[in-house]
Amino acid sequence: MSVHRIIRVAPLAEGWAVFCGDLEPLVFRSGRRAEEQARALATVLADLGRAVQVLIHDRSLTLVGTAYYPAT
Repeated sequence: MSVHRIIRVAPLAEGWAVFCGDLEPLVFRSGRRAEEQARALATVLADLGRAVQVLIHDRSLTLVGTAYYPAT
């Protein structure tokens, strides 16, 4: 697999965050909404020619899901 951008969804004390590179984290009340936004961001980046991997963590920070978006 080539070098790609990582988008990570992880819990905060009071909500969920989407982390993407050096950008400020996007913060949401629900994990579902955070995951939806992470996948939407990954789709946009892939459409712009950047491969992306989304990593989803649960409240214990265990990795519970991944998705790969190849550059198009």
